[in-house]
Amino acid sequence: MRKFFYVLLFWAALCAESYSQDSTFFYSAGINAAGSTAGVPLWLYANRNASMPEKGSFVQGAASFHRVYNRNNPRFFQWSGGAELVGFAGKKSDAFFTDLFIAGKAGPVELSIGQRKEFMGLGDSLLTMGPIAMSPNYRPYPKIQLSTPNFVSLIPGNDIFSFKFSYGDGLLGSAGVHYGNVTSVPDVYLHQKSLYLKLGKRTHRLNLFAGFNHQAMWGGEDKIFTGGLKKAEAYEYVIFGKPWSHSRVGNHFGTIDVAAEWKGKRWDIFLYRQTIYEDGSLSNLSTVSDGLSGLRFKRRQKSENAPAFRFNTLLFEFLYTKNQGGAIFDYLNGIFGKDNYFNHYVYNQGWSYRGRSLGTPMIAPQTTTRDNLITTKNLFTANNLIVAYHLGAEASWKKFNFLLKGSFSQNSGTYDDPIRPVANQTSLLLRIEAPLLSSKRDVFGLSLASDFGQLYTQNMAIMISWRKSGFIW
Repeated sequence: MRKFFYVLLFWAALCAESYSQDSTFFYSAGINAAGSTAGVPLWLYANRNASMPEKGSFVQGAASFHRVYNRNNPRFFQWSGGAELVGFAGKKSDAFFTDLFIAGKAGPVELSIGQRKEFMGLGDSLLTMGPIAMSPNYRPYPKIQLSTPNFVSLIPGNDIFSFKFSYGDGLLGSAGVHYGNVTSVPDVYLHQKSLYLKLGKRTHRLNLFAGFNHQAMWGGEDKIFTGGLKKAEAYEYVIFGKPWSHSRVGNHFGTIDVAAEWKGKRWDIFLYRQTIYEDGSLSNLSTVSDGLSGLRFKRRQKSENAPAFRFNTLLFEFLYTKNQGGAIFDYLNGIFGKDNYFNHYVYNQGWSYRGRSLGTPMIAPQTTTRDNLITTKNLFTANNLIVAYHLGAEASWKKFNFLLKGSFSQNSGTYDDPIRPVANQTSLLLRIEAPLLSSKRDVFGLSLASDFGQLYTQNMAIMISWRKSGFIW
């Protein structure tokens, strides 16, 4: 690991010599050093693509190099790509690529091959507690995807009505199984698709959004079940959500999203809602009360070096997951409650990849909660009945930038293993950053984080950071 950090420093120094605003080649490098209690506080590691460990003090570094699309000189055919290497050393050590992909674009349509950081759903991307279905919480996995990264006008020359979509398939590797004829399968896949519509021009004050995303984890059906579907046939069932043997093929999860954005003179106001559906719950709207609601205020003109303290972004979010189709599962009478979010009756990992939740980190793995809350070890989480309130803020004063995240949740366990009394939990993060030099390519940061309550252990941490980034060539 020591050689890895030397490589980071050398890379950053090499890239620092040249800079061009018109370049499409972007680099970044950074190092973080954290002193922590046995458990790292939630908002220090969550929603960071598994680049931070969950246990103990650590040193972490990352270096990346990307070619981005040239917006100033657009061509019909363009290409992009990137690589980001991340590593950390402490109680646990690891090194891996978060980004390692190449992509090509023909007009508005992009084909991407490899793994890259991303999330899914209408909502905030910086201060959020995390999109419900696909958040930036997990380590990226290899996939191939066809998509329109930006909204595309349906009427040529008029952007009053536009859309964007994605369709992809990824490989998650082997998986443990706790139901059926085998205890593991060699290959599990993640199918993903989305479609979002936008009403309103870029110049209009009001824009309306609506759409959905659908994901399904599947694979090994012919090994798990007697007479199970072969891969090609199972894939067809997964795409269309067709029932097989009185159930769905794979572990399905997604959200139906709506949003509205108002562009004011000083502030943009963004209101959004992500509503959960899982397996067959979409047809009868049995989980319509479960989801994430958010309201964001974002200042239109952010002043640098402002002499007075000022808020630039404020975010309020509310998460509710306690319905889950009701407390009754009665197969004979067709009552399918107890959806048991992020757990699955076949795959041990549930809605996760390499131990991290694919969706919101508020539904936490059993490995991070208190020992007395652990239930069946072949389930991903012991807590998915949650009511959570979240505040995020980004502010500035002179050369300093401030970021605050604070969450309070009431955690009731699962329908089969309730937590009594309810476990209350508060998680906080304060990050302060300032440029070290006039070029603003070197940024120094200080983060303070803590957890206190009955869900996690009492965690505290302090982290110092250095980051350098810019365009080259």
